[in-house]
Amino acid sequence: MSNALTHPLVRAYLASVDREAAVLSDDRRRDLVADLREHIESVLPQDADDATVQQALDQLGTPREIAAAAIAEEPGVNALQPESDARTNRTLGMMVLGAPFFWVLGIGLVVAVLAAVRIWRSTAWTRRDKRLGILCAFSPLLVTPAVAAPFAIAGGLGVAALIGTFLIAVVIPLAGAIRLGRTAARLHPHAA
Repeated sequence: MSNALTHPLVRAYLASVDREAAVLSDDRRRDLVADLREHIESVLPQDADDATVQQALDQLGTPREIAAAAIAEEPGVNALQPESDARTNRTLGMMVLGAPFFWVLGIGLVVAVLAAVRIWRSTAWTRRDKRLGILCAFSPLLVTPAVAAPFAIAGGLGVAALIGTFLIAVVIPLAGAIRLGRTAARLHPHAA
């Protein structure tokens, strides 16, 4: 016998609701998913076939509709809205391109500040994603000295070590930009 909650369609549905409701607080989102789990478990029989499961899920509504209803009930919480690809790409480009220039006349710092402002004002990311993006944009401030220090202690900071340090400092903003890019892409209808 199989529990209805272990059915792949149910797991995918609940994961989608959790993603769509990302702007809600962690507690509220967990409560929403727990309520859905409880309801699904009560309406689906053990060993339900795919058609029965899909019919039960269709009656609940789409994950986006469920999340939108929950978001609408929360004061001060707005649903994520897609931005234009060009705006998102410019913001993420600034986040990545600022890293190699952090120590060149402060250019990187200015670019990181601009990227941080754009990230924070964006409607495409949750607060958690925004904090992560801003942290990644400013990570060269901490990463470069932290990586350079062991090289300097071990025997000097040569050209190869300096280049390696800067490459490592670029990886974190790049990884953060990839994550934010994927998150923003999920908001577009064509990205599924």
